[in-house]
Amino acid sequence: MLFIVLPAYNEELGLGMLIEDILFHCEDLPIQIVVVNDASTDRTYEVAMEYAKRYPCITVISHVENRGLGGSLLTGFKEVFKLRRILPRTEGQGERYQDGIITMDADNTHPGEAIPKILGLIEDGADLVVASRYAFGSNQYGLTPIRKLLSWGAGKVMSMAFPVEGLKDYSCGYRGYRASVLEKAYFLYGDQLIESRNFSGMVELLLKVVEYCNHIQEIPFDLHYEKKLGRSKMRIFKTIGGYFNLIYRLKKEAWGWRQWVGE
Repeated sequence: MLFIVLPAYNEELGLGMLIEDILFHCEDLPIQIVVVNDASTDRTYEVAMEYAKRYPCITVISHVENRGLGGSLLTGFKEVFKLRRILPRTEGQGERYQDGIITMDADNTHPGEAIPKILGLIEDGADLVVASRYAFGSNQYGLTPIRKLLSWGAGKVMSMAFPVEGLKDYSCGYRGYRASVLEKAYFLYGDQLIESRNFSGMVELLLKVVEYCNHIQEIPFDLHYEKKLGRSKMRIFKTIGGYFNLIYRLKKEAWGWRQWVGE
């Protein structure tokens, strides 16, 4: 079974197109889509519910108060963990350890065509698959130079602070996880698996999950930012501050003040 978690805040313009794209590319796959409406002020919830009424494979959860990207992901993950135990399994789906969980941005900038490949790699043994903007063969469309620079710089800083072999893209939200690995990480961390509320939460999640991954793989994909119809949620200086606060917090937790200064 493949679970796709879509954290959505004010994505009424792109959410429907993304869901259509996912359904098209996953036509032959057993999937369950979990849309987490993070207290949107537009018609995100209504759009999600319209699709949920048409397709039984879509579940919608709505926050009363905005919890940020990290809180939305946690809500989606906990719903997936519950669904893994109650959904019937059909012949040929294999054991539960082959379940995959994919996260995507809900603004229609992540193409659904990469989903079958991500799931295939998980079924072949990958614990984490990152759709990377910096893997050979990737392309980025519609991004401003400053957004490209911010994403590239964040990756460089994080790779120096927390090097992970073979990993170039630390912040992209398009990822696939072996469900049992993500569930184990959540069992150990609880809601502290993602404490950051802003976009640095994707980096925090990555760094905490890789501890339990034996096989990590990056694949190229085309980021289509020109397809984004709503306003960007990213606040550049707040995001930069979030990255440096994350480095400070994780380094302090891992080694303590004396060892961190000595490093």
